[in-house]
Amino acid sequence: MKKRYDQATNNIFKPACNTPVKHSIYLIRHGDVDVKPGTCYGQLDCDLSSSFDDDLLKLAEYFKFNLFAKTDGNEKVEAPFIISSPLIRCVKLAKGLKKYLDRSSQKQTKLQINDAFKEINFGQWEGESWQNIGQTQIQDWNNNLLDYTFPNGESARSFDLRIIDAWNVLQDQLAEQQTAQTVIIICHAGVIRSILCDFLQIPLQHSLSLNIDKMSLSCLNLVSTQAELSRCTGVNLSL
Repeated sequence: MKKRYDQATNNIFKPACNTPVKHSIYLIRHGDVDVKPGTCYGQLDCDLSSSFDDDLLKLAEYFKFNLFAKTDGNEKVEAPFIISSPLIRCVKLAKGLKKYLDRSSQKQTKLQINDAFKEINFGQWEGESWQNIGQTQIQDWNNNLLDYTFPNGESARSFDLRIIDAWNVLQDQLAEQQTAQTVIIICHAGVIRSILCDFLQIPLQHSLSLNIDKMSLSCLNLVSTQAELSRCTGVNLSL
């Protein structure tokens, strides 16, 4: 979890001292999208499918049990922070979850939209069928998975740098907190893989070996000031 480079951003947490504490990070991939099967989409802003209501209910029930059910009714429960990709398939889920959490917590849940957590940009391939893109271009990509730059888009390596920069900023913010925070990041498969590879020190070229299903949950216990105490407690868990 070593920094690659710095980027200034607004801190969504209140400043505090540098006492080491354990933060809970939940990485959630969005649900099924309303696009034709076989379509290439990364930053294409496609809506969620008709399963959205059921997906939101499952997510809300998960946090109802894991965040609120273990209190005695008098204990104050700190509201989590939600960070979302700006794409509608994530924002819609994030806003729906925020409404539920606001009803369940004594404090308002903060929601931050973070452009850096968008999925990879496929450029001119966005919205095209894989068939129309053609085997020649797809093979060129397969021959250089990390550094192939999609036409008017980005490469996997530049995408990863974008994600890890934002992830490092978040870790810096959490390192300033003396009380444990719960952070829910609603984003995309590629984003989650990049964060997990950084956290688990998995080489980027092996990122696709991590299966990240839609509406899955990956969980991290993060001690920002003492990385050796941090733990990954689950990857690609079903809700």
